[in-house]
Amino acid sequence: MRRLILISAFFVLGALVFHPAPARAGMHFCNKTSNTVNVAMATIDDLFDSHVWGWWQVPPDGCKTPIGGDLDITGGTDYYYYGYDSSGGTWTGSTGFCINPSYAFDFNDDQDSQCATGEHRQFRSINTHDEADFTVNLTP
Repeated sequence: MRRLILISAFFVLGALVFHPAPARAGMHFCNKTSNTVNVAMATIDDLFDSHVWGWWQVPPDGCKTPIGGDLDITGGTDYYYYGYDSSGGTWTGSTGFCINPSYAFDFNDDQDSQCATGEHRQFRSINTHDEADFTVNLTP
C-alpha cells in the first residue's frame, strides 16, 4: 500500500513539474531596461470610442499584463501605450490622449472634459497583427 502511495505521488509530482502552465492571452509589457517603467494604455474601437487608463509599474526584467483576456482579433480595436521611467526615458508616438501623470486613472470617451485635471501625452500605436496575445518589449 505504501508503495502504491509513493508511486502515485511520483506521477502527480511529475505531472505538475512537466505540464506547462496555460498560456495567458492579453496585452503584456515586458521591461528590458534597468529602470522601472510606468505604462499607460489606450484603445479606440471601431465606433471611435476611446478608453485610456494607467498606471502599471513594470520593474526591470519584469512584465505586467494590463489586458488579461483575449485581444480583439477582428481588427476593430486599435491599441496604444505611453511609458516613462525615472531617468527621463519615454516611449511615445503620435496619437494624443489625456492622462493623469500623478495618480491611477481610467478615462473613457469624453477625454476633453476629463482632462481638466490631466495632461495630454503622445501614445505609440501597437500593431498586434490581430493576435489574441501580444507582448510589447520596452527597450532602451
